[in-house]
Amino acid sequence: MMFTEVFVPKGALREDERARLAERLTLRGLHGEEGADPGVLDFLESITHVVVHEVDVWVAGGRRLGADEPPRYVVRVHVPGPWRKSLSESIVEQVTRVLAESDPDPDRLRREPHAEVHVLGVPDGGYGAFGRVVGESSMGDLISQANSGTSEVPPGMALDPVCGATVPLDGPDAVTAERDGVTYAFCCPGCRRHFLDKSAA
Repeated sequence: MMFTEVFVPKGALREDERARLAERLTLRGLHGEEGADPGVLDFLESITHVVVHEVDVWVAGGRRLGADEPPRYVVRVHVPGPWRKSLSESIVEQVTRVLAESDPDPDRLRREPHAEVHVLGVPDGGYGAFGRVVGESSMGDLISQANSGTSEVPPGMALDPVCGATVPLDGPDAVTAERDGVTYAFCCPGCRRHFLDKSAA
C-alpha cells in the first residue's frame, strides 16, 4: 500500500492540473510498467491512493504565499515501515521528477526548497485492509498471490520469486539470497525477507 498526499497553496494549480499530477503520482505514473509483473502492479495500484489537498493558508519564509506565485509542494508518501529506508531515495527522486516536469520552470524545484517530500513508514500492524490488520508478512502473501508469473526475463536478469519484478541477478545493487544451491534475486530487502521466512517454514 502507498498513500500519497500532495499539499499545494489554494489557487496555485487548476483542477485539471491537480488531477493530472495525482495520476502521474500513482505507481504506474512513477515507475511505468517495465520490469513489473502485471498482476502485482494491478494489485498494488488497487491499494494505492493519491490525494491532492489545496491549502487555504500557507506561510513559508515568514510570509503568506499567494496564488499568483510559483507553487510550493509538500508531499507525504506513506509506505510500509520496513520498506521505508530502501524506498526513500527512489520515492524522493521520482516524486520530485514528476513535480518538476509539471512546473513551468523544471529546474526550480532543484534550485529552491519548494518541493519537500516526506517518506513516512507505517509501522507493522498499523495498516488495515479487507477488514483486518495487514502486516508485512500478510502483504508479502497478497503480493505473491497477485504474481502472474508472466514477465519475460532478459539476459542477466531474474524474476523476483515474490513479486515477479524483473531485477538484476548480480551487480552492486542486486539483492540476492541462496537457497538449496539456487541464487534468487529480489527487487528489495522486503521481498527477500518474505521469501526467506516462507522457505524456512
